Amino acid sequence: MLEKYYMYKIKYKEYIVMLKYGNFYEILGNDALIINKLFGYKLNKLSNTFKVGFPVSSLHNIISRLNNYMINYLVVDRDEIIKIRDFEINNYNKYTFDETILKYNLLVISEITKYLNDNLLDENITIKLEKIKEIINE
Repeated sequence: MLEKYYMYKIKYKEYIVMLKYGNFYEILGNDALIINKLFGYKLNKLSNTFKVGFPVSSLHNIISRLNNYMINYLVVDRDEIIKIRDFEINNYNKYTFDETILKYNLLVISEITKYLNDNLLDENITIKLEKIKEIINE
């Protein structure tokens, strides 16, 4: 899946690339972050990047809203481009994110969760909150 996604992203850098797999569309990398921000779909991790998926039945809604946001998109099914939209004024870059910052924030959240799980019964809540502040400020 990653190879196919990156193959399309080389040519269509400023497009949301949606790849159909079975009954779902998968969106990876920075595109996944954009879809997460615009639609609230849950981010998942795939290898070294992020992934968002949605059912085929939601495609019309996604496309309609991407049209409203004037964001270029590409829909791929079985190695064939079935829909492409190219706006003269493309707002794709308006919604791009730095994956590194998000990965760092997820790591911080993971460290906080681990700390709380490891120390839930050992310390009082004030000390835990101070440790959380330290982790956040690192």
